[in-house]
Amino acid sequence: MSAQRISLGIAPAYDAGGDDFGPLLVQHLTLYIYQDLLGSKQFAPSLLSPGGVYTPLDTSWLTEYVQDRPELDLLLVSTLKSTVTDKTGSTIAIQLDLLDAHTGDTKSTWTVTDVTNKNKSDWFARGEAAVTSAINGSSNQYGGGDILTTSTDFEKQPIGHSTAHLAAEIRDTLPAHLGGFVAAAGKPVDPPAPAVAPPPCTMHTRITYDYRHSVSHSYTLLANNLEESTTLVDGVSTFKAPEGPLLLQFTVNDAPYRLTKEPVYQLSTFHSCKKDTLVIDLGQGGEAHQHWE
Repeated sequence: MSAQRISLGIAPAYDAGGDDFGPLLVQHLTLYIYQDLLGSKQFAPSLLSPGGVYTPLDTSWLTEYVQDRPELDLLLVSTLKSTVTDKTGSTIAIQLDLLDAHTGDTKSTWTVTDVTNKNKSDWFARGEAAVTSAINGSSNQYGGGDILTTSTDFEKQPIGHSTAHLAAEIRDTLPAHLGGFVAAAGKPVDPPAPAVAPPPCTMHTRITYDYRHSVSHSYTLLANNLEESTTLVDGVSTFKAPEGPLLLQFTVNDAPYRLTKEPVYQLSTFHSCKKDTLVIDLGQGGEAHQHWE
């Protein structure tokens, strides 16, 4: 039996640290983990969006959320802990939990860290101020929403360097925590990105609130880091995208009252020109489910 790539669902990194920089770091960390694993020969990563009610303290919601994703083997849960500062500097710690996607059982738990020099104690504030300024400019330009991308503003800051280092540590330590797990041969998994991207084809994206029998008519959308919501007509965004992995980041501006949504949705799918409409449905807990039509 030939080896197959392990299908890994990546939950949004969770901020349990209470530091001012936490929301900024975890949103970028989630994206960095996905991007670092995207070209892996061992893993097929998928970004998950389980909604604003999600917490690592109760992973039963996460395993329930992925019940319609039978192709997933494992789930990666990352949690930002409180920063520890002493005479030598500050230590940022990320706790990782690897779960069985079908049972929710924890297979392994470990921690990765990044240490900053005491002389850089103000790097959190400086990095946050620079990126917040850039985000506000983007929000004004695109009509609202805190869409976060791997912007050069963030990457240039020490906080960006630390986040990238943490993501790389997660990527490098992950194989050692599989406990001998191997994906079943013959299991369908999205193929890796081709070396040469095929020509793009037209696709449509629609965001729905099916439990309210309604459709979003106001959202901000990035597809593979390109702003694609300027074409929004009657709730449908139309643009061209190549076949292969498709990264979507969006915020909804007309969510139903009391919907516990994520501040920024980040999810991934595999785009094939055989189907041209991606429907993203937000449930009552703010969870995002997707299917192609």
